[in-house]
Amino acid sequence: MDGPGAAIVLVGQNPTPALLASSTLPVERLFLVCSDGTSPVAHRVVDAVHRLHDDRSARALSVGPDPHDPRAVTAVLERIRRELDGRPWYLDYTGGTKIMSVVAALHHERSLPPGSRGLRRYLDPHGASSREDPGPDLSTLAAIHGAHWAERRDPEPVRIYLRGGEDALREAYPRLPEGEVNGISAEGRVLSHLRRLTRGRDDTEVLGSRRIVDPYRPGGSIADFDVLFRHRHRVLCVEVKSRSEDVVARAGWTVAKARRVFGGAARILFVYAGPPVDDLRERLTAYNPALSARNVHVWHLDAFLARMTTFEALRRAFLPESPPRPREATDPEDPRTSSTPPASRPRHPVPEEGPLLVTPLGGSRLGALTALHAHRPSRALVLPSRQSLRTKVREAAARTLYAVEHPGAEAPDDATLRSEGYRDRVRLAADPVDGFDPAAVTRSVGAWIDRERDGDRPVVVDFTTGTKAMSLGLAEAARGAGACATYQLARERAVVCLEHGRRELRGRARPDWSLVLSGYEPLDGALRDVVRGPALDQVDVELLDLAARSLIEASSTGCRVWWDPSLADGQAFLTARERPGLALAFDDRVVGLAAPGWRRRRTPEGPLRAVSPGGWAQSVFAATTHLAVRCDVAGTLLALTRPGRDVTRAGELVDWIAQGPTGETANEGIRFGDPHRPMVVEVDPAAPPALLGTDVGGL
Repeated sequence: MDGPGAAIVLVGQNPTPALLASSTLPVERLFLVCSDGTSPVAHRVVDAVHRLHDDRSARALSVGPDPHDPRAVTAVLERIRRELDGRPWYLDYTGGTKIMSVVAALHHERSLPPGSRGLRRYLDPHGASSREDPGPDLSTLAAIHGAHWAERRDPEPVRIYLRGGEDALREAYPRLPEGEVNGISAEGRVLSHLRRLTRGRDDTEVLGSRRIVDPYRPGGSIADFDVLFRHRHRVLCVEVKSRSEDVVARAGWTVAKARRVFGGAARILFVYAGPPVDDLRERLTAYNPALSARNVHVWHLDAFLARMTTFEALRRAFLPESPPRPREATDPEDPRTSSTPPASRPRHPVPEEGPLLVTPLGGSRLGALTALHAHRPSRALVLPSRQSLRTKVREAAARTLYAVEHPGAEAPDDATLRSEGYRDRVRLAADPVDGFDPAAVTRSVGAWIDRERDGDRPVVVDFTTGTKAMSLGLAEAARGAGACATYQLARERAVVCLEHGRRELRGRARPDWSLVLSGYEPLDGALRDVVRGPALDQVDVELLDLAARSLIEASSTGCRVWWDPSLADGQAFLTARERPGLALAFDDRVVGLAAPGWRRRRTPEGPLRAVSPGGWAQSVFAATTHLAVRCDVAGTLLALTRPGRDVTRAGELVDWIAQGPTGETANEGIRFGDPHRPMVVEVDPAAPPALLGTDVGGL
């Protein structure tokens, strides 16, 4: 075998990248590096590798309970390096935490001779894994996510339709209602069409209806899929509906279950029969803005059959591949590979030294703001990528820096920030970088440090936010400048320096939440004072007010309340159940409150319809995702409901989607650190639960 015979693959919560790396790297030995928390995921990948490849050995190694400990990560890598006796090895750093990825990439660079960058890779989930690799089958992709088929063949009615058409179906099931006959027929037409277009391809798979085994109820199923289409490692989940209105009603739940079973790269296609609806795609987005046209497609059955006539048309329409990213520089003159980096400082700089700070701007802008609290710089560069939202960032960063140095003071206005120099201390890079190009990041950051550094002033490069490729570029820039590369641990209120280890933060950050909680507005009174009309049917405003009042009264610190103004909008209120109605900011923590109603309208004047446990659970999960994108581990969501509703099933679905443990979650108390796992809380207004008496400010 040419090239290295071994590979180290980092494993995080999403197992798909690890399986793809393990299947496509041309090696005989695989070391899957995980943490104790992701060890079950890593072992599922190991089992899959052994089933798929009898010529490869694979084993999982844990860095221990803390995936943010650079020394623990380095120790495992060193152990593997010694076992390989100095021979080169591949590294796939797609999975794992950012610290794991950065430490592993830097260790790989130090351990191997110059020019070894080609042995490192980062997977784009929307790109092609390999032109030669057919990819793991759908059953394997589901299994590594902990999901299994209840049956391994198409349902009998579908099989009958595929053999003999609608006449055969009616003959076999003479009492089947007309609506079910139409639904099975539509499903069969889509399934047979997809199989015809993909016949003979070993990199593509099409399955009929599959149900997922219910981990909570033996013999039951927790989710189902009408048709599944896989091309290499990417999955299209197809839902076939006989009525257009069913598309809107089921879209959110379909997205949630698809991502749970196949990961974030899964895409959704709705095919519906019945009369065509010209604005159905727009209705879907209006109902839930998170259901973007990129990830959720809507086609009428006749148009789908008429226009999808080749495999390439099918792939281009629903599973387009990302354009190739520029490869990292391997030129021997590249300073990252040819020059000796300056010596690092003997200790981590303290805020009194007024360090220079570089912090990226990621999807959540919170990390850039809290970096100012963590490092308290004399001057800071906020580095946006081409994918970042930059509006009002500089002002919010200056306001956060002011709050760090004036604890307890009122928030300053723009004139104060300018006159006292705070705005001048924060710079937003004029030229955004490509967040997937580490070399570009390294060059941009290195140039700024060279221009701004005066004397022996210390420099801190914080890589908490942004893509992993961006984090690697930042860490390499820090190494090239003799600076400290750091990562914030919001859950522990600490910072990890790759060179000097962990240190606790002083005080609690007070970031400018107006930038982070985009779309929300401050609320000084009660929510019921600003919400009127049919919005009251979408969410339980009384429960939201009660929970907010209880948590504020119990807090030992101040609290700023933010509300979702769509609740007072004559049209936008229809999607309010998909977001937290209130967000309570306790210094550096946010508790989101969601109380989706058990009845809802789909149009402002439309009738009230009952909400199923799956629909309620999807609203909770959508609200959870909404908060997590903004606050990450600094936020947590409470999903509120009244007694008398059997929320057992809804709670099971919430736990399943979030991959949390079974059972009631509210008994554990309010917690932070797992932003994608909400807590379902039953609230009796006459006797509120003890959970709402939690002192969040003291957590």
